Amino acid sequence: MKSTTMNRRTFLKVTTVAGGGLLVGCSFSSPKLLSTPNDVKEDLGMWVRIGKDDKITLILPASEMGQQAHTGQAMLVAEELEADWNSIRVVTAPANPDYLNPMKVPPFDQQGTGGSDSISGFWDKLRQVGAGTRQMLTAAAAQEWGVPASECKAESGRVRHSGSGRSLSYGQLASAAAKLSPPDDPVLKSPQQFRLIGKSITKLHTPSRVNGTAQYGIDVRRPGMLFATVSQSPVFGGQVKSYDEAAAKAVRGVEAVVPIPNGVAVVADSTWHAKQGLEALKPQFEGGESAGLDSAKVTARLRAALDEMGKAKVTAEKVLDVEYEMPYLHHAAMEPMNCTAYVTTDSCEVWVPHQIQEFCMDAAKEVTGFSEEQIRIHTMMMGGSFGRKQTKEYVEQALIISKFIQKPVQVIWSREEDTQHGTYRPTSMSRIQVGLGGDGLPVQWERQVAQPSFAAQFIPLLGWIDFDPMTIPGSVHDYVVPDHFYKVEGVNMTHSPVELGVPVGPWRSPPNSINVFYTESVMDELAKLAGQDPLEYRLKFLGESPKHKAVLEQAARQAGWGNPLPEGRGRGIGINDWFPLDVDEAKTVVAQVAEVSVSKRGKLKVERVDCVVDCGLAVNPDSVRAQMEGSIIMGMSATLFEQVTLEDGRVAQSNFDDYRIARMRDIPEINVSIVKNDSAPTGTGEPGTSPIVPAITNAIFAATGKRIRRLPIGKQKLV
Repeated sequence: MKSTTMNRRTFLKVTTVAGGGLLVGCSFSSPKLLSTPNDVKEDLGMWVRIGKDDKITLILPASEMGQQAHTGQAMLVAEELEADWNSIRVVTAPANPDYLNPMKVPPFDQQGTGGSDSISGFWDKLRQVGAGTRQMLTAAAAQEWGVPASECKAESGRVRHSGSGRSLSYGQLASAAAKLSPPDDPVLKSPQQFRLIGKSITKLHTPSRVNGTAQYGIDVRRPGMLFATVSQSPVFGGQVKSYDEAAAKAVRGVEAVVPIPNGVAVVADSTWHAKQGLEALKPQFEGGESAGLDSAKVTARLRAALDEMGKAKVTAEKVLDVEYEMPYLHHAAMEPMNCTAYVTTDSCEVWVPHQIQEFCMDAAKEVTGFSEEQIRIHTMMMGGSFGRKQTKEYVEQALIISKFIQKPVQVIWSREEDTQHGTYRPTSMSRIQVGLGGDGLPVQWERQVAQPSFAAQFIPLLGWIDFDPMTIPGSVHDYVVPDHFYKVEGVNMTHSPVELGVPVGPWRSPPNSINVFYTESVMDELAKLAGQDPLEYRLKFLGESPKHKAVLEQAARQAGWGNPLPEGRGRGIGINDWFPLDVDEAKTVVAQVAEVSVSKRGKLKVERVDCVVDCGLAVNPDSVRAQMEGSIIMGMSATLFEQVTLEDGRVAQSNFDDYRIARMRDIPEINVSIVKNDSAPTGTGEPGTSPIVPAITNAIFAATGKRIRRLPIGKQKLV
């Protein structure tokens, strides 16, 4: 069959569906399919490519960082396309504004992956892509046979004629379908008709991850490529003072020494030789925004900010007055920061594991001065991110070095460089004063919080405002954005940004990873002060939140809440919701119960965690469970062990020997239940990380009477 090749501009003109920039993208050309993201071409089409061999390549907007977004998004298209799942292959979409997530709002309306909305944001759009493509293929078959389209049915990658039994594969129909006008309003299935969505389908990337063929950022290889290692000022914002270039160039394989912002790079014929060259370079640094800062000073400045705000005067029968503190946290992704770039005199290519393609494009334009038409961004699979791979500095470094040497170069940060030059989860300190009435319910709830401004990194103007809106979600409040699911009267909150010169950024569920610990810990303390059961006390605040109430009650039943435990054991509970929209059904709700044991010598072990999640329709239940399990382990690790400390303006930790994370021996029994719900999906990547933190600390209190108000637990005495 004669192939049809469509360039990108022609393609955009002829494949608009549903009137809103929705592009089906049936670009049909040769049967050469893509095996890695390195092969992505601009003329593939926006969404779907079908080869003569019946293989279907989906160009998907989400970055894949282990959260199985590619599998979930592919299921949305394949469901409506009536494709054979075994024929599906996927690549990450190139940088292009047409791949913007419909759910994103300014200033977050860039092409990127985050906020647990890879499925929820594209729920309608990708299904329309699949349905529109299916209808075009069905219409092409009807024309071929000269029969009404109503007599033709698509299933499992073929279109069949009910009257004659004839059938044609999608590959056979592709060229003819590409010549047809897409439907204006593709007909979508009802949930009762789903055959893929809602099933635990095999993950698309599992085979390649198991056999080692999966292509991550550090796996990129280009002809003539060199390798670079970097050394950046250990004091944030510092500058290079001196280095021994001659000594570095004397090392075997070293080809260049290149200045980069806040540091210097050594380029060689291998990463090992570059590393040896960097050691010989002996760079020295000076200055920096965090110079002289240590953890004791951080704590003192946070407490001073709280003191300046002052405590509220609370008059009530019973008053709770407490202070909580949380540390800086590192993302600790297994794959360190890396980027490969090739800058020529008139073009630029970038291969990078990154969550936000638009930022990569911006970096390339800034460094090269090229237009977007001269730049190609290849988004590689990520070996973890958790919010870290959203910045531009490591992309800029590769671009600067490649432009300098006029060759392709791969920059890989060492583990030490990765640990000590992160964008950390902000440190935070909060004081809460709550007054209880005669019924044990709050009549006044006051909160003061001191922490660096998280939102200012996204909206620089907020750096001039004495309030960070990202201190609100996850905390009890009555703001319009919306108010918290715990309905409490007399709520007041004040915030003082404390800028310390340490870079901060999103860490899997910002800002809930901070505020849920505060909120759920205080709710437990109030229950104790009121002389009530922690579960029953919480339920009193959920009269207007039936979804939260149902999830909380199910988690408690699953965990055996109220059943007696041996001495030294206790249960604690925590609940969180996500995404912060003012629509109850648009939120994911997660409740978790932790059961811990504390020996007579004070040794802590998390024995069991029960988790219930209501995330709307679970597109792939196995992926949802995996997200909950991973979130629980990550949150537990932060609770027990993790913290970034500062010494003389620099991060003290450097690798996994002194930045401890949870290991296999620390992992408890984890039981995850998914609430059956046929409403639209609401996201699962982040909401499970936060409630496990207070669930553990509340369980410790139940077991020992010891209240944990500062994290990590570390070596705090529990008996």
